[in-house]
Amino acid sequence: MAETATVQRHVHLAELTTLRVGGPADRLVTATCDDDVVEAVRRADADRTPVLVLAGGSNLVVADDGFRGTVVHVATRGIVQESDACSGVTVTVAAGETWDDLVVRAVDLGWAGIEALSCIPGSVGATPIQNVGAYGQEVGDTIVCVRAYDRRAGAVETLARPAT
Repeated sequence: MAETATVQRHVHLAELTTLRVGGPADRLVTATCDDDVVEAVRRADADRTPVLVLAGGSNLVVADDGFRGTVVHVATRGIVQESDACSGVTVTVAAGETWDDLVVRAVDLGWAGIEALSCIPGSVGATPIQNVGAYGQEVGDTIVCVRAYDRRAGAVETLARPAT
C-alpha cells in the first residue's frame, strides 16, 4: 500500500459509526487515496479475509464483539469543479467526503440539484447506494457517473447513468 494508508489493530469501530456502537476490528486500514482503498480490498480478498468498507459510518451497526476481518475506512478527500457555459458545473467528489459538507458547498456556490438533501448523514460515496432523496430531489438525478471497484473482475470501472 502507498504511504497514505495507515493500518491499526483492534480499533473499536464505535469511533467510526454515527451511532457510536461497535467493538474492535481485527485490522483497520485507513485509506486516503483511491488506490489504497482498492489495494486494501484486494489484499483482504487475496487472503480470504472478510472485508467491511466504511466511510461516514451512518446506517451501520457493529456488534460489541467487533469485526473479524479487515475494515477499510474510506478517508479520501477532494472536490473538483469544472464549469462550462453550455452544460453548467460538473463536480467530481471523493467518496470519503462528508455528504452534508458537499450540500453546504453546493448551496454556497449556487449549484442546483442537491440543495434539498441537507442534514443527511454519511459520505458522498454512499449516496448512490443509499439512493438519497428528499423533498422531490434524488441524488440519482444529479449523478453522471461513479467509479467503483469490481471485486469479481479485479478492476476499477466507471458506471455511467443510463441515458433517458
